[in-house]
Amino acid sequence: MPILDQGYQHWQGKLAGHAGRWLTITRQGVRAQLKSRWVWFVILAAWAPALILSGFLVLWGLFEQKSSLLTPILFLFQNLPEELRAGPRGFRTEFWTIAFNQFFDVELFFSMLLVLLVGPELISQDLRFNAIPLYLSRPVRRIDYFAGKLGVIAFYLAAVTIVPILLAFALGYGFSLDPMVIRDTWRILVASLAFGAIIVVSAGTLMLAISSLSRNSRYVGAMWVGIWVVSGVASGVLNQTIRQDWCPLLSYTGNLDRVREALLDSESAWKKVTALFQAGQDRLRDAAGPMIPGRRRRGRINFNFGPPAPPAPPGPSHANSGDDPSAGKIASYPWQW
Repeated sequence: MPILDQGYQHWQGKLAGHAGRWLTITRQGVRAQLKSRWVWFVILAAWAPALILSGFLVLWGLFEQKSSLLTPILFLFQNLPEELRAGPRGFRTEFWTIAFNQFFDVELFFSMLLVLLVGPELISQDLRFNAIPLYLSRPVRRIDYFAGKLGVIAFYLAAVTIVPILLAFALGYGFSLDPMVIRDTWRILVASLAFGAIIVVSAGTLMLAISSLSRNSRYVGAMWVGIWVVSGVASGVLNQTIRQDWCPLLSYTGNLDRVREALLDSESAWKKVTALFQAGQDRLRDAAGPMIPGRRRRGRINFNFGPPAPPAPPGPSHANSGDDPSAGKIASYPWQW
């Protein structure tokens, strides 16, 4: 049998370095997930809070400048405290902190839902079709395979967390027209990016670990729902019954919320803003003067006749009412836990 020698054929492809081997796996995984309508729907829904955050920062920038563009909606600022209307720049850090804290509070739900849609098939499908040996037969190491699969989740989580943050900060800086805004808010930017990275790494690695436990993607999704939803429900039930500081530790998203509050220091911001509005209400109450029983004032009638009710006697239930979750205070435990 003759041997037919075709000679040398030059390869016309594009050479790439070994450092980008994981990127091929990520690119293919992202393209595969973009075919799902549910993934697109969740991404678009997740961008709604980002648009609200950006709109708030734009309005805040115009409010700091006392721009004439706010004339049609000046009624929204009439009931604000006098200190806030006179010098809003002094409360810039607190209001930006609260805005980003509320954004992440809503965005965490969409992040968990997006991981549920994207993550279960990443490794379990390769186990089902025995595709991992095919991956490793190529010049791909195990760390490249892991980084490629993690990159798929990181792409979608970054699209709904990190990218909106950068957009919101760019709009906030652009409409503030104050060079000091960077000095006042750079810590919020660093904390927000750090928390976005924590969500990406934590949720991504956890989903990959679960996805490698079963060949059935439905079982993987059920386990993720158990970690996300069931742990949160169990934590809430225990927090309402035994009311111990360790109860929120059972919730995966509760732990992420606690880390977020520590990074942004949202508790201090809430205290300062609450004290500001409380002082404004006290001044309005003092300016209105004492209410005369039965006398009409500003369209309202005071029906409280007679002496005020005596205070409740001190007891175990009242001595430590600040620690009662039902009194409006959420149990706060050290974020290092």
